[in-house]
Amino acid sequence: MNYALLVEYDGLCFNGFQTQKDQPSVQENLEKAASILLKEPIDISGAGRTDTGVHARGMMVNFKTKKVVPNFGKFLLSMNALTDPGLSILSMNEVHENFDSRFSCHSREYEYLLLNTKFPRPTWKNRAFWYQHKIDVPRLEAELELLKGEHDFRSLAKAVSMKNRSTVRTILEARLERSTEFDGLFKVRIRANGFLHNMIRILTGTLLEIANGKRKDTNILQILSSKDRTIAGITLPPHGLYFIRAYYDSHPEIDSMYSVRDLLK
Repeated sequence: MNYALLVEYDGLCFNGFQTQKDQPSVQENLEKAASILLKEPIDISGAGRTDTGVHARGMMVNFKTKKVVPNFGKFLLSMNALTDPGLSILSMNEVHENFDSRFSCHSREYEYLLLNTKFPRPTWKNRAFWYQHKIDVPRLEAELELLKGEHDFRSLAKAVSMKNRSTVRTILEARLERSTEFDGLFKVRIRANGFLHNMIRILTGTLLEIANGKRKDTNILQILSSKDRTIAGITLPPHGLYFIRAYYDSHPEIDSMYSVRDLLK
C-alpha cells in the first residue's frame, strides 16, 4: 500500500526536512510515528527538502507499508499525537503504488513573506522578514514578470550546491501578492520545475535591492546573465520562506488533499 500525507510544519522546530544525525527533523518525526503505529519500519519521501528554519504549509510526503490503514481519521489523530507540536498532518489519501512525492512532482511552489512596515511587529517575528525600507512595488512586480520562462540561475544559488548540477530552471509563475488582512505584508510567490539551494532567498534579496533603488539601473535578467553569485544580492533569512504546494500530473487524489487544506484556512 502507498499512502500520501499532507504536512504543515514550523521550520524553527526542526533542523530541516531531511533526517539529520542527532538533530530533530521532519522526516525522522514522521517515520518514527508511522513506524510505531504500523509496527514496521517506515521510510518517508518528501516533495521538498527544506532547510533549517524554512516553514511548510503544504509539504506532500508518502510512505509504503504492507498494512492497510482502514480509518484515515483515526490514523491522522494518532500521527498528530505522536509527532512534535511543531508539525501537523492535515490529510491523508491512498495513492498509486508508483507515486513518489519527490520524483513524481513536476513543479513546486514557494512563497517568501516580506513585512514592509516602519517598525518591527513582534507577532510576525520569525514568520516574515521585516524590511523597513521603501519598496517600489510596480518595479518589483515588473522584475518578477521578467523571471518567467527558462533561465540559468547560477547567479542565485549557493556555490557549493552547484557542483556537477544543471543550474537551468523554468519559472512557471512569479507574482507579488499584497495581504488584504495585514497592512505592509507582501508575498513573493514562485512556482518552478525545480529550485537550487537558497535560490528563492537569494532571488528575493536581490529583487529587494532592485526595488529599493540600490540597483535601479540593473534588472534581474542582467544579473542572471552574469552567472556570478557575487553580482547578486544578499541571502535573506530562512524564516520568511514557506513551501506551499507540490504539483503532480494525473493524481486527482493529491489535488483533493490540497483542497482539504484550503478549507482549513
